Amino acid sequence: MQQEENYLAQTISQADVDARYDEGVKRLLANKSILAVIMKECVPEYRDCTTKDIAEKYIEGEPQIGAVGVNIDETNRVNPAIHGINTEDATLTEGTIRYDVRFYATAPSEDGLIGLILNVEAQNRYNAGYPLLKRAIYYCSRMISAQHGPIFKKSEYGKIRKVYSIWVCTKPSDEFQNTLTRYSIRPEQLIGNAAEKSENYDLMSVVTICLGKPDTENYTCLLYTSDA
Repeated sequence: MQQEENYLAQTISQADVDARYDEGVKRLLANKSILAVIMKECVPEYRDCTTKDIAEKYIEGEPQIGAVGVNIDETNRVNPAIHGINTEDATLTEGTIRYDVRFYATAPSEDGLIGLILNVEAQNRYNAGYPLLKRAIYYCSRMISAQHGPIFKKSEYGKIRKVYSIWVCTKPSDEFQNTLTRYSIRPEQLIGNAAEKSENYDLMSVVTICLGKPDTENYTCLLYTSDA
């Protein structure tokens, strides 16, 4: 595969600098071509897919952007284009959370297509006064709990879909620059060798994409693609 320049960093740099964390960059990240590159490099379910197939076959409907707001009673209102998903989760006590980009997708597997729910966030600083990773895990937890009702009812936990929360940090500190890290649930065999199916525990993953400056280590190999 021919390596190109850091595709994601190059594309974001073309956006208005003053709009980096407003509506402009959210819409940029919601572009299916951009999402397809991110998904191919960050989501193992798409490792063998082309970005063209991801954009045209596997992303369902139009990704919703955080500017679209609804109240608590509309969180899971059915919308054929996005299967009832909205960019906000809310409870009476927790307030409102706005996702930058949130959407449904399918992915190929040995047993046919599986359903995923993905969230992509733009972040200025990796160190924002709180552990970003904890915030990302919280987002994953909310995306799982919000499936109660539209995806599964009562004890139908087998229907829960895997979720991804992907964070694009454009101005990380030096030690995080040009890094791509995925955090997932994995078994730890303490006694014996019990073998549970991965689809029963591998239900959430957080990915951090920390971009860097040109001519720094790993710059040219962070999120690149050359397929059609």
